Amino acid sequence: MLATVESKNQAVSKLEALIERGRSRAANVIDHVMRNQPTDRLARGEALQFRAADNLPEILMTVPDREHGAIEQSLHRNAVYQMAQATDMPVKFIDSLQSVAEPWGRQLLAHNLQTVFNRRFQKKHYLLRSLQQEVRGFLSDSYRRIDSRPIVEAFATAVQEKGALPYEGYVTDTKIAIQAIMPEVYEPVPGEVVAFGLSLENSDFGNGALSLRAYLLRIWCTNLAITQEEMRQVHLGKRLDESMVYSQRTYELDAKTTVSALRDVIQKQLNAGQLQRQMDLIRQANGKTVDSAQARELLRKALQKNDADSVIEAYNSLDTVNMPAGNTIWRLSNAVSWVAGKTEDAERKLEISKVAGQVLNPA
Repeated sequence: MLATVESKNQAVSKLEALIERGRSRAANVIDHVMRNQPTDRLARGEALQFRAADNLPEILMTVPDREHGAIEQSLHRNAVYQMAQATDMPVKFIDSLQSVAEPWGRQLLAHNLQTVFNRRFQKKHYLLRSLQQEVRGFLSDSYRRIDSRPIVEAFATAVQEKGALPYEGYVTDTKIAIQAIMPEVYEPVPGEVVAFGLSLENSDFGNGALSLRAYLLRIWCTNLAITQEEMRQVHLGKRLDESMVYSQRTYELDAKTTVSALRDVIQKQLNAGQLQRQMDLIRQANGKTVDSAQARELLRKALQKNDADSVIEAYNSLDTVNMPAGNTIWRLSNAVSWVAGKTEDAERKLEISKVAGQVLNPA
């Protein structure tokens, strides 16, 4: 149900302030996506050259380039980890070499990468995705590229057509997320005022699928629970050829198909029926009790131990401002959201917020 008059007026004022503060961050995400399109190169393992940077704690890679013949770029941590996955090199081994203060650690890592790709994987093709002279994605040649530009533009347009407003946004080196929120507030249980919205994520560099998720925002403390996934498109496609000409046409057509599907899902999600189902979810969670031992078991596989300990500490506290009162699933979800809100790393914050949604709706 809609919030009572007094609580509604207070909640609406706070929601409007939240939207105003977050609007610029959402706009920054859109601007970043529009201005920063990855550069793609296809290369065989035998063509890759590696060396340790002279004065920087980085590994540099020389890759073939149509215009310049070859170009040297730095390697992002995400790309290095993807190389480890592609070659079965232990991540702990890579981390240990990169953490060595002396140059020999990076030199040894560069030597290992050089040997593995030039001798074991010399004929295999890889898609290299770069931004700002840095290789951020080291991917399979069958990686399905999903252009973030029309996706983000379609998201912003479609949610506004349904009355939702840009609320928040995050940009990391390898992932973007943008959120929109409906300006109405609801009171599914007495004293609990929430708003509803949608969160879009995508990575141009293999750090996750294109994903559209619903979320619930508890107004009084801005606890965010990202609930069920409504749309997911993984980056799996046809093998790229040397010229990548045909693949570029496929890339553009695929983007149009994805945009159409995205708009359909948004239209379906931002309607009265879906809003009612979200409110029912909160009522059910508020009516289901859970003790500390059960709560810890629910979190055991979803969170790192230190995060789970922080959640249990918050759940067992006397705080009834940042979390609802009672020993319920609804309080536990908000305890997870509370910990997420205090997490500085944007990507980790999103992941913990998803756990808050999983607690609400395990199915």
